[in-house]
This record gives sequence, structure tokens and C-alpha cells, in this order.
Amino acid sequence: MKVLVTGGSGMVGQNIKDLVSVNSIDEFVFLSSKECDLRNKYETQCYFQDGNFDAVIHLAAKVGGLYKNLNSNIEMFCDNIKINENVLEACHKYRVRRGIFILSSCIYTSTPSKFPMDESMIHEGPPHPSNEGYAYGKRMMEMLVRHYNKKYNTNFMCLIPVNLYGKYDNFNLNDSHVLPGVMHRFYINKQNNAQKYEVYGTGNPFRQFVYAKDFAEIIINCLNNNNTENLIVCNDEFRIRDLVDTVCDVMEIDKTLVEYDTEMSDGCMRKTVSNEKFKILFPNIEFTSFKDGVKETYKWFNSNYEEIRK
Repeated sequence: MKVLVTGGSGMVGQNIKDLVSVNSIDEFVFLSSKECDLRNKYETQCYFQDGNFDAVIHLAAKVGGLYKNLNSNIEMFCDNIKINENVLEACHKYRVRRGIFILSSCIYTSTPSKFPMDESMIHEGPPHPSNEGYAYGKRMMEMLVRHYNKKYNTNFMCLIPVNLYGKYDNFNLNDSHVLPGVMHRFYINKQNNAQKYEVYGTGNPFRQFVYAKDFAEIIINCLNNNNTENLIVCNDEFRIRDLVDTVCDVMEIDKTLVEYDTEMSDGCMRKTVSNEKFKILFPNIEFTSFKDGVKETYKWFNSNYEEIRK
């Protein structure tokens, strides 16, 4: 089987590459935006026509952390709509047999009818205003996948991960997600013997995290089955303050030096989702503990600091 991985140079794509380079009999092609602009329909269709792919893992997206989303809702929506439309149309036109499309738990509303939210609640209420451009772009992809399956009997599915982290993440201080952002700022502070370690926001929002290596393994598992139903991939919930404490423990930083800038936005305070369906389908999969995942991430970050995305 010949498998295309869009967004192949990103965090999840690189974790998939590590995984399949060891024990896969399939051929994997890892596509980056430098090789093909998926916002361009003609480029996308030419690439698919030449590639003759059997399966697609669609990771490519315009992404960013809270503060990038706050300032880029238009670009987040428009670019992701184009990318997703073009990839799905090309998958159908060039007879891709299996498709795994990656959503995000940020698609969920900030005012749900219940917690934890499940797969049936994707379109319940508006997403949080801080990332509604990105969230609506992902919601529209879910709708398209569902209707391609219904109209053309395609074998596509959507995975809905919570916050992903791990090696190959984006550690850019301006547009990274919360964990790599905190880790990088604290790293610079520690190098400078700082007496204050600043965290944006109150630290009170709840979040769930999944180690990117674990998610890569789950994607490969899904690639080799015929499930077409949406599936949440999540782990335990805790506050951002707990995340900061874990980073301090791993990096050996005095927690009393941490200060929270409460003038900065917290984003959505809670977006807890359920892994009940996941546990039924994959009862034997065990997630890496958050502390162990942060240890491995920091080890990689420290060893590759000059080359990381920052």
C-alpha cells in the first residue's frame, strides 16, 4: 500500500515517519508545503495524479497556538477550507481507498450541554471565539468527509485529538501551543538565571494532552481498519498550572519563581472530551504518562535546540 502523509514535516508526520521506518511493509510518502501548495487545486490534483496513492493521512493545516489564532481567524479559516476541499476532492477523483483526516478538539463549543463532550456533539453550538476560524475550518472538513462517505461510499474517517505534544513540535515563542511555548520560555529564562518565570494567563483552564508518538501509533492502527466513524483521542484532564508544575519538575526549576500574567487571555476555560468510544475500539492501547512524555520532549528539545522549529 502506498500512503501519502500530508503535513509530513510537522510533529505528527515526523512521529509517523519514525514509527514506519522501523517496521512497516507499506510505502509512505511525506509531503511538505514546500513540495506542493495544497491550497492550490491544480497543484494538489497534479500531485495526486502523479502519486497514485492507495491511502492518505491528512495532517496538513494552517495551525498555531492561542495568540496566533486570536490574530489570524480569517487566514485560519480560508486556508484550511481550501486545503481540505482540495485534498478530499483529489482523494475521490484519484480513487484513494482509505483516508484518515485529522480534526482537533478545539472544534467543540465552549458552552456544551454536558461534559465530557463526545463525537455526537461536534456541531453543537459555536466554538470559542479565540479560535473560531480554525475550528470552523475543521468542522467543515468533518461535514465533507461524512458526505463523501455517504455519496461515494468512500472509506474515510476523522480522528479528533486533544492537545498534542512531543518531539518535532513547534517551539516558536510567538505562535506555539501552550506546552512548547512554556518549555521554550523557561529554557531561555534558565539560561539567563532569571528570577521570574512568566506564564501567560491565570493557569486555571483545563486541558487534555496526548503524546504525539502515541497518536502516530493510533493513526496507523486506524489506517489498517475500516472504521469510518468520528473518533476522539484523549487522555486525562488537568489545569494549565499542573502542566507548568510538571515542566518545572522536569527542567528542575523552582516553582516559587513562576508568575502568571493574568492580563493575558486564557482562551476557552474548559473543553473536556470523552474517550469512552476509543476505549471500546482500542481497549489495549496505553497512553504515555504526561510526565514521561514531557521528559522525553525536553530531552529531545535540549539535544536538538539549534535545529528545532523556533
